[in-house]
Amino acid sequence: MEIPSERTGVLILRVWVEGGRPDGFRARIVPTGDGQQTAPSAVSAVDDVLTAVRAWLDQLLEPER
Repeated sequence: MEIPSERTGVLILRVWVEGGRPDGFRARIVPTGDGQQTAPSAVSAVDDVLTAVRAWLDQLLEPER
C-alpha cells in the first residue's frame, strides 16, 4: 500500500507594537515547510508581512516536482 504524499508547514508570525516609532510595529516571521525550517526574518511594514506569508503559501502549495 502506497502512502499518499502529504505536505505540511507552519508559519509563526509574532507581531508586537513599539511605541514612539513612526512605523509602530515589528514582526518576526519563522517559516517551515516539509519539516525544514528556513531562516527567520524581521519586518516592520504590513506589505512585507503579507508578501512573506504569500511567498510561504505559494512555496507550500506549488505542485510537487
